[in-house]
Amino acid sequence: MRFRILLLSFAVAASPCIMPAKSASPVYPMTYAGGNLHLNHNKVRAVVGTNDVTFIQGDQRIALPLVNITGISYGQAAHRRLLLAHWGQAEDYYIGVTWKTDAANAAQAQLLMKLSRADYTEFLSTLERMTGLKAVDTNQVPTAVHYQL
Repeated sequence: MRFRILLLSFAVAASPCIMPAKSASPVYPMTYAGGNLHLNHNKVRAVVGTNDVTFIQGDQRIALPLVNITGISYGQAAHRRLLLAHWGQAEDYYIGVTWKTDAANAAQAQLLMKLSRADYTEFLSTLERMTGLKAVDTNQVPTAVHYQL
C-alpha cells in the first residue's frame, strides 16, 4: 500500500504542470451597415482584444483602438416579413460606434453594424466594459416638443 502511495506521489510530482489554455477572444459575426470604414456592406467579424476592436472582412483587417472610441449607441429596427405564411415582426439589432481618428484634429468617424439577436447583447456589454462608456439607446432618445400658447 505504501509503495502505491509513494509511486502515485512520484508520478504526480514528475508530471508536467498543466496550465489552463488562454481563452481566445470571442469572434462576433455581423454585417457592416455603413460608416467610414473601407468595408463592403457584407459580413464582417469583430474581435475585441485588450487594446482594440479588430474588424475582419476577407483578407482585410482594420484595428480600432479602444481608447479612441468616444461613443456607443444601440437600437432595434422592426420590419414586417413573411414567416411561414404568417405576417410577423422581425427586429434587426444595430450597434453604432463613434471614434476620433486623429488626436491632432479630433475628426470623428462612425460605423454601424447589424448583429444577430444572439450576439447583440454580449458584443454591446463587451464594448461598454472595455471602453468604460455607457451606450445610448437610440430608441429612447427624448424628443422635444415646443408648444405655442
